[in-house]
Amino acid sequence: MENLSGKLQQRLLIKAQELQKMNIAIKAALPLDCHDHINVAGIRENQLVVLTDSPVWQTRLRMFTQPMLEALEQHTGIELSRIKIKLAPPKRYIAPETPPGRVLSKSSAEIIGRTAECISDPQLKYAMKKLSKRTKK
Repeated sequence: MENLSGKLQQRLLIKAQELQKMNIAIKAALPLDCHDHINVAGIRENQLVVLTDSPVWQTRLRMFTQPMLEALEQHTGIELSRIKIKLAPPKRYIAPETPPGRVLSKSSAEIIGRTAECISDPQLKYAMKKLSKRTKK
């Protein structure tokens, strides 16, 4: 089983290196402002599939398909017939909404504070005093 896992990891590493070489090759044919908006996804049916993050860049990158194909052939020796530019917007992290902090009414805070004064356990007393300070301001 470990041998199969090792072979799979090696194949994935080789594939990742090939994609990286293709990425470098096609970016050599592009203006610098395009570099952050294109990534090679792979080769399918004799065409290079690349991903971009917006329709604006998709349209702009179409103007560079021939120079990208030429650079790919020159740098990697891979000769393809065309480039397919697909839209793949970046995944955005949406932070979970934090619930509002809980607060006590003034009367509840006073009751908890007075109760804390009567408690002999120092840790519990401290916790209740701390709790009694969570009042509406």
